Amino acid sequence: MNPIQQLYLQAIIKHQEQEKVKQEEQVQKQNNEIQKQQQLLSLMSSFQANNIMEKKAWSLIDIQNRVTQYFQQQVLKKQVVTIKNCIDYHLPYFLNVLGNLIIHGLDQIQGETEQILLLKTQFIAQPIKITMSSSLFQTLSLLLRSQLVLYDKGTQYLSKFLLFRDDFCDIFFNTLYQYQISSNQQVSQQLSFAQLNSMIKKLPEDIWGTFIFKMLSQQQQKLNKDQYLVQFNQYTVYMNNFFKKSNLIFDVVENSVKQTAQMHNDSIFQEYLLIMGSFKATTQDFLKKAISVYFDEQNEEIDLNEFNIRTQKIHKQMNCSILYILPMLLQIESHMIDMIQQDRYNENVQVKNSSNYYLKMIEKLKNKCVYNGEDECNCKKCQCIRRNRNSAKESQRKKREALEKIGPLKDAYEELQKKVKIIENENETLRQLLTDVFKHPTVSQLSPEFIEPLTKVIQDTDPVQHSSSYEC
Repeated sequence: MNPIQQLYLQAIIKHQEQEKVKQEEQVQKQNNEIQKQQQLLSLMSSFQANNIMEKKAWSLIDIQNRVTQYFQQQVLKKQVVTIKNCIDYHLPYFLNVLGNLIIHGLDQIQGETEQILLLKTQFIAQPIKITMSSSLFQTLSLLLRSQLVLYDKGTQYLSKFLLFRDDFCDIFFNTLYQYQISSNQQVSQQLSFAQLNSMIKKLPEDIWGTFIFKMLSQQQQKLNKDQYLVQFNQYTVYMNNFFKKSNLIFDVVENSVKQTAQMHNDSIFQEYLLIMGSFKATTQDFLKKAISVYFDEQNEEIDLNEFNIRTQKIHKQMNCSILYILPMLLQIESHMIDMIQQDRYNENVQVKNSSNYYLKMIEKLKNKCVYNGEDECNCKKCQCIRRNRNSAKESQRKKREALEKIGPLKDAYEELQKKVKIIENENETLRQLLTDVFKHPTVSQLSPEFIEPLTKVIQDTDPVQHSSSYEC
């Protein structure tokens, strides 16, 4: 390349560099302008938003917070909340009470009268659309557990209702909640009446499977083996404590024996016994088998659809529904309270009281530990089972050792029996041979003095006659 070409090339490169610098400066200016415009727009929108916020109506979560505060004050003051029925919509009894409580709470709020009135009207017309925030649901649960609600005779049973128990209300909310976006774009976790009603009616059919999957997976899209083991163990602990301690159905059975309950329903008590017995008997076996059914080398984690399919498979194999125990208990407790409410209007009806039988059976099952002697549990029942198992193992060990010592003697005895059998066969052959010889005409002509004694000797050695004589 000659010097002119070099200069030309350098000029081109320099020009390109200058153009590049100009372009960068231009881009920087444009970016600065855009940034200024964005800042201006942000300030304007912020100013407008502040003006709107000042005039904007309360959001649903704001109203729920105010209702929650009202009921929290009632709990702190231990004041009884008296409510009346405002709902004609057919709901399970516990939802009817919750709905009337929330409507009562709306009546206690000051301000935004039109919006609250509109919300109240909607709740009365369609209570199934009522939703509760976590704090509102927990506060109402505490209110009912504390027996601070006066509605009718049935409210006393809600103090031990599974959904409102302090050891289960968080489980139900954290498993069933859904995200809801309000009109002002606020996102909140809400538990709806529709979800709870679906749990009681078991509609759709797979709702219990969905509930258990969300509980085990902690609301994740996938469930892995480690998570399953941890959460199932926790689930077992909760259910074991539920059956050991006082609960709604047990109290009703106990009061039925004392003739203080308003209903004696064998079907409810039978179902409770079946659930309790299934849990006590199959939990540990289920855990061992479920791991191989749910997870393998190719599937280290499963989704909801696969979980439901495999749950049905293992439930069918083991003839149980152990994973569905929690929603099943919620359902039968709800049905029992509904039946109590119906029986209030038929108190003169005489019903055969067989509750004493169920009380005895429940007490018997209560004393049976779900771990059935496993090392995970150190209760007296499991210790006793382990001692019995160890004693049985020791007995089996001694028996094996004794058999091992007897073994050589037994072998020698069998060898001796074989030799005896051989000798007996040889004697029989010899006897038959001599008998045939003496039957020969030539031999038969011999002196009777010789033949008769010998024949007698042969007959005396007959093994059959000898055996008969031994048996006698």
